[in-house]
Amino acid sequence: MIPLLILAADAHLYHPENLRALAEGYQVRDGRDWRGWSQAQLLDCCRDVEVIITARRSPRLPDELIADRGRLRWLCHLHGTVRHLVSRAHIEAGLLVSNWGDAPRPVAQGTVALLLATLHQIPGLDRYARTGTDRRVAQEYLTDLTRMRVGLYGYGPVGRQVGAKLLALGTNLAICDPYAADVPAGVTVCRSLGELFSTCQAVIVICGLNDQTRGSVTRGLLERLPQGGVLVNVARGPIVDEQALAELVDAGRILAGCDVICDESDWPGSPLAAGQGAILTRHHVGVGMGRPPHLRDHKRLPGFALDNLAAYRCGRPLKYLITPQMYDLKT
Repeated sequence: MIPLLILAADAHLYHPENLRALAEGYQVRDGRDWRGWSQAQLLDCCRDVEVIITARRSPRLPDELIADRGRLRWLCHLHGTVRHLVSRAHIEAGLLVSNWGDAPRPVAQGTVALLLATLHQIPGLDRYARTGTDRRVAQEYLTDLTRMRVGLYGYGPVGRQVGAKLLALGTNLAICDPYAADVPAGVTVCRSLGELFSTCQAVIVICGLNDQTRGSVTRGLLERLPQGGVLVNVARGPIVDEQALAELVDAGRILAGCDVICDESDWPGSPLAAGQGAILTRHHVGVGMGRPPHLRDHKRLPGFALDNLAAYRCGRPLKYLITPQMYDLKT
């Protein structure tokens, strides 16, 4: 039996008792109470298992594991970013780290929905129908995706899914991502953000937050969008100059759909929340309300995690492993 530790305070979503019947070949241990552990207890528990499953409320792995991991070989994360869980040095020392890879299809779907709602000014139309107050923004281009150029700032796993959906709608797609590979035919690759913002009517920010991207979408870039152009941000708030974006939106210069802001602990305090020109979705664009409690099934891990657990048990290669180079690009 392979010892496996569920190290997440939100593991009520994946109850260990239920998982023991599903994770064939694994000895499942319950680490939902890790917040009450000392650092020494956390270190000992990590070294005593081969696999650790982490979710949204998980601790950072001790740095002592870099030099001595004990039995630990693989960290299976059930979401996207892993920088808060491990350092680059953990991966360089041989720890296998995986995440959800290209699994978050709802995020891609929600991104396209946010783009369309912003582009067609759906909240403004709703407000006009209810109150007779019309504050829609003039747009100097045809709001038809088959006649527009939409740019993606970032072309990672989720960006690729968004791009595929837009291409299926006939959109003229452009991307700006120096690390993009295997770009489909017909997609324009921009060498700079200046080129992307100057040639697109709408830009979707969908890259990771790191030293290179922080603050990279400046007022100057936003002003390159045409009158009534669209900025959608589903990545991280600090990538965009939020104050400049709010001012341009309030002036009726551009439109914005933001799933993220700089301080997500205070959505009402964002300058984007003060006016009516931006759509704010509170970092939930890819997440519905879910099924009612009496219909929820907490017995299963996500399919990509179950597939990887089966692969590990059988000695097959794991999917969605994060290399040191990929780690550098993560949020």
